[in-house]
Amino acid sequence: MTKCKVLKTFRDVHTKEVYKKNQVIEMTDDRILEVEKNLDASFLKQQEEPKEEPKEEPKETVKK
Repeated sequence: MTKCKVLKTFRDVHTKEVYKKNQVIEMTDDRILEVEKNLDASFLKQQEEPKEEPKEEPKETVKK
């Protein structure tokens, strides 16, 4: 599933749900392509997933 930001309000033909401008929704890649084909690419913008940077584990200090 891919997160998308709705750029223009539209009704989903399958679910009959209305998606409003600036709403963030999740769709499969195939469904996104279908929406872009039936409407056009100006209705959705795919959101990039924030890349998680690996957390550095604290180093153990050894006392002598």
